[in-house]
Amino acid sequence: MRNEPEMVRFLSGIKPGNVATVPPVVAEIEYGIRRLDNTSKKYALLAAQKERLLTVIRVLPWDEQSSVNFGSIKADLEKTGTPIDDFDAAIAAIAMSHDAEVLTANLTHFQIIKGLASRHW
Repeated sequence: MRNEPEMVRFLSGIKPGNVATVPPVVAEIEYGIRRLDNTSKKYALLAAQKERLLTVIRVLPWDEQSSVNFGSIKADLEKTGTPIDDFDAAIAAIAMSHDAEVLTANLTHFQIIKGLASRHW
């Protein structure tokens, strides 16, 4: 949503069908937009950008395996004393249930999850 040049360059080299997002990311985007004054230009611009984004990037569903993965990730990280935000755990859980890799600017949280493929975009 920020049009970061590195991310735009990275995405330009990937086929559109090979990129997806997950419901927690969509929720975070929605939250960011809803925090703004709904009469502002920025609100309108970001809302329109979100709609365009979601027409070209599919949203992977949270399925039963995602729930199993989430419980496992959360419990494992709590046992090791390295809990992360529930949304990050959910992102990882959904990605794992779809055999997907997480592309992130926050590798610290995702690299500690066993069995998750992740890399900096």
